[in-house]
Amino acid sequence: MKLYFVQHGIAAAKEVDENRPLLEIGYNDSNKIAIYLKQHNIEINKICHSGKLRAKQTAEIFSKQLKVDNVIEVSNMSPNDDPDFLIGGYLEEKCMYVGHLPNLQKVVAQLVAGDQERDVIKFQNSAIVCLEIEEDRGRVLWFIPPSMC
Repeated sequence: MKLYFVQHGIAAAKEVDENRPLLEIGYNDSNKIAIYLKQHNIEINKICHSGKLRAKQTAEIFSKQLKVDNVIEVSNMSPNDDPDFLIGGYLEEKCMYVGHLPNLQKVVAQLVAGDQERDVIKFQNSAIVCLEIEEDRGRVLWFIPPSMC
């Protein structure tokens, strides 16, 4: 099973706008990654996001470029939510998860190393990591930050 994890694009500071919409650089970086995935025929069937504006906007960028109609808000994907919620019931083949740190980092660490506190991937805004899950363990297939596109 292949899974894709994306940290939302760079967003406005909480002090500037408490809703934290994407900044232009956050939009552009997310769009670059989405175009790269499209050019490399990466197939995504569903996109899940936390519902926070910055994650929703990032998910919409990927949805538009990759022509994914199945985009849903999933509770318990906020920054400090328990990663076991996502691991325990929402992992689906060819699904992209757009969320926040430290939640995404802990989900990936648990899937790859069996330990949420392990340092497996250094996420970056708009970057994507692809995991392949076989049996109960995952492995990192690739990681693409915006600087590579």
